[in-house]
Amino acid sequence: MNFSKSALYVHLMVFICCFGMQTQRLNAQLQVAPDRYRIEFTDKNHNDYTVTQPQFFLSERALQRRTRQNIPVTYADLPVSGRYIDSLKQMGFEVLNTSRWFNSATIRCSPDEIEKLETIDFIKHTSIPPKETPTDTIDNKEIDLASLFSFFFRKKDVENSKPEYAASTTFYGQSADQTGMMNGQELHNRGFRGRGMLIAVIDGGFHKVDELSGFERLRKSGRLYGKNFTPDTVNIWRGNNHGANVLSIIACNLPGRMMGSAPDARYILLRSEETGSEYLVEEDNWIAAVEYADSIGVDMITSSLGYTTFDDVSQNHSYDELDGRTVRASYAATMAAARGIIVCASAGNEGDNRWKYVSVPADADSIVTVGAVDRNGQYVSFSSVGYTADRRIKPDLMAMGKETAYQTSMGNIHTGNGTSYSTPLLAGFIACLWQAFPDKGNMEIIDMVKRSASHYHVPDSLYGYGIPDFAKILPPLSENKNASYILSVHSDKDTGGFTLHLSPAHHKRIKIRIHNMSGKKVFGYKDSMSGYDAYELLINRNTNFAHGTYTIKARTKAGKVSITGISL
Repeated sequence: MNFSKSALYVHLMVFICCFGMQTQRLNAQLQVAPDRYRIEFTDKNHNDYTVTQPQFFLSERALQRRTRQNIPVTYADLPVSGRYIDSLKQMGFEVLNTSRWFNSATIRCSPDEIEKLETIDFIKHTSIPPKETPTDTIDNKEIDLASLFSFFFRKKDVENSKPEYAASTTFYGQSADQTGMMNGQELHNRGFRGRGMLIAVIDGGFHKVDELSGFERLRKSGRLYGKNFTPDTVNIWRGNNHGANVLSIIACNLPGRMMGSAPDARYILLRSEETGSEYLVEEDNWIAAVEYADSIGVDMITSSLGYTTFDDVSQNHSYDELDGRTVRASYAATMAAARGIIVCASAGNEGDNRWKYVSVPADADSIVTVGAVDRNGQYVSFSSVGYTADRRIKPDLMAMGKETAYQTSMGNIHTGNGTSYSTPLLAGFIACLWQAFPDKGNMEIIDMVKRSASHYHVPDSLYGYGIPDFAKILPPLSENKNASYILSVHSDKDTGGFTLHLSPAHHKRIKIRIHNMSGKKVFGYKDSMSGYDAYELLINRNTNFAHGTYTIKARTKAGKVSITGISL
């Protein structure tokens, strides 16, 4: 299937427009926690913002992402009315979060105080009808025999299609298996480690990320930010450690011990999960985090959160709601995809439980829902399964989610289980791939990954499209196929320069020379290599180094390699 950027946007927006009206059956005012309510506004009646001047509510980076993918700014992107928010505050309501896409707000107040809204004409409805406890239809669903058969009879096929492990334990340490299963080291060896990509990690807390050794390079290079979307704490660096574990799988940089799947990316850590309780308000927090991520211009979102049941059973989801458009959080994930973001969501760990199906927002359309396999590439029974209620393939892809290496809050490298861990692992490698193909749209990148996967031609509700093989996607480096080294060059979005990447890099001294097409040397550099698997040099462009065509040569005691006719 050939993809055009404009056609992809039209496809996603048709999905949203055709089914958007179905979200209206959600109560316009709904109690989402004991002291919190969701209210919807009648309009966005203000003159502060227009779609013709999006620079006032979307960052330059967000607009650049849309421009690259031919995605317009729409009415849904306009912020909620500041006048309406100010009016609510003046009436004594605490406004916790707002949603542009749903034109709504989450407020904190008592049930008696909510009656004040009866007199406000910019609120859609003022009655708060009780929500019936959803009928639990799980027991009435037929067993998915096709998935069961695929589990028993396709085992050999999965083993045969699994990429050979090739990640060096010397460099990757305990993360070698989870990297090698998808041939992620091939991305890293060519210099694609996520540089220039901005990734949002939405989770429940990032305990000691401001201290742990695995994130030291992130902190020192200013590639780590955080923001809280919950009312119960202002310090996301203390408390829950789930997000820190998740982050280590994608961002850790401890050569010889553990390497994340995208260690050179930039990260914005968004706390949306509230500890100690489980209420529908957490989905509102999650939506607010997603919209914020969109507004600042992230390329990707990875989220290892899922919702099925709540402390208030009247808020529980049913299987019939898993159509990607009924539940607001899933709908928001699709909205993010329609704005050019790659969204990765964990399938859930309900495969062994009565629920068994993927959770919210993993049922969303046009995102990457990630399930779990073990180190042998076999489906792990706890991994939530599909299909969705409208019979779409879920999960989409699989990654190692059993005995996955991560850094603990004590600084040790341990292993753990869950789709919470397989999701950031895969998300990081997808970010590296997008770095390699920066002109591709989000749906094109997802399609490339699916096409490389082990079950692409026979997807099912256990494996989805299977385990990706990133070595299949990257083009061969024909100039260097007979050389003992791989030399690659890629642009750096942040500096306007470029990075040279040489692997392997076991020898102590390296010389790099760049010549213009007349043979004149325009750049020379000597350095000592650390003995790790790869050497990387970032070259910042200056007035003496103009854009043009050049020859790059790298030389060590063991040999030399060059690239001729490269545009820099």
